[in-house]
Amino acid sequence: MIQWDDAVVSAIARRRSVIMLGSGISRNSTNATGKRPATWVGFLNEACAQAGNPSTVLDLIQQRDYLTACEVIKNRLGNDVFVRLVQAEYQKPGYEAAEIHKYIYELDSSIVASPNFDLIYDTYASNASRGTIIKRDHTSNDLLNFVSGGDTRLLLKTHGNADAAHNLIFTRKDYAEARTRYRLFYDLLKSLVLTHTFIFLGCGVDDPDIRALFEDVQYAYGLMPAHYMTLPDGEVSNDILRVASEAMKIKFLTYSPENGHAELTESLLELVSLVQGRRDQLSKEQTW
Repeated sequence: MIQWDDAVVSAIARRRSVIMLGSGISRNSTNATGKRPATWVGFLNEACAQAGNPSTVLDLIQQRDYLTACEVIKNRLGNDVFVRLVQAEYQKPGYEAAEIHKYIYELDSSIVASPNFDLIYDTYASNASRGTIIKRDHTSNDLLNFVSGGDTRLLLKTHGNADAAHNLIFTRKDYAEARTRYRLFYDLLKSLVLTHTFIFLGCGVDDPDIRALFEDVQYAYGLMPAHYMTLPDGEVSNDILRVASEAMKIKFLTYSPENGHAELTESLLELVSLVQGRRDQLSKEQTW
């Protein structure tokens, strides 16, 4: 089981956290036929096959240059075909939320963010909250209205949604354009990095957007709160984790990947209990 740092429990309890959901969380879900949403690499391999498996793209995927690989695939297929592939993978299958989504929702973080294109957590949170969750993405121009605390619960889709696939951030060009066109959005994310504790669930250390954001803040300001990322034991070498930790000021919380990463779900259930207990204590002592 994950040994949750007290700083994680306190940040969530005080609603000074941003919980970031990666594709590993969505992989817990299935649709009526048992299909699971593809990871980024899985989707690229499928799209590459649709494009005729060009050796250039296969080499780029092997080199883990996913942004360029996606750019080449999109250029070869054309925008309309590419958009249909994204929607066929992440929207149309009708994935059902898993237990892990329920526990994430019950943490009641003021901000949940996700680069995932699918609508799994979106749909669950909207239903569970009776439509009171506010959902915004990188194109939204009113984000400042929803990040100042209070009783607002914000779901921030950092790369867009499959149901608005023309606005997705998926290729190298998309990333470059977004950082210029939606500068306010990235400035807001930087401010959250400085003022909130990020807890990454189901994410990887090689996400280019995450790395660029945290490295920018770390080297620009030097001081920022520690952030946390859950990772399966043995997935990333200790040398790489050390470099990532120093560059992004992220602490890694490991768990066993056996039985379909069941330990992560169980650990989140325990975290819900710890957070609820801390909130009860804060309320009783009136030390908010």
